[in-house]
Amino acid sequence: MDTYNENWCSCLLFRNKQLTKELKRFEDVSALSVSSSQMLALSQLLKLHLAPAYGVIRSEYEWQNLFAVIDLLYGGNWLPADLKSTHLSMQELKLCYLVRAHLTNKTIALLFNITPRSVLKSKQRIKAKLSLSGTDSFDEYIQQH
Repeated sequence: MDTYNENWCSCLLFRNKQLTKELKRFEDVSALSVSSSQMLALSQLLKLHLAPAYGVIRSEYEWQNLFAVIDLLYGGNWLPADLKSTHLSMQELKLCYLVRAHLTNKTIALLFNITPRSVLKSKQRIKAKLSLSGTDSFDEYIQQH
């Protein structure tokens, strides 16, 4: 009977160690977990970099999640005070975030279903609102702030 109890105790101790390790792994993974909407936004950003197309982002909710992911990847609470004070339209704000994510004019044009030249004109209008000089690079300004 003692041998049975010793074996049973050994089995329980071994199983306890296994479950403790498994719980620790679960805690590590759950600390890194992100919401499904953030995962979708991350996949949309990846798609914009690899295979841009019109309609990748379909709703304002998805735009807000994309903004959050861009903030997470390229620096949190990114929106500088001078951009907040210029009263940018939602379309201009989207453009700024896409530039912040290092997307090209062609990619942004595909996403918005406009021409790359229209993207350039939009950037020029925002530059004027920000009082940047003609020699200042809009993309560098947005990416460095």
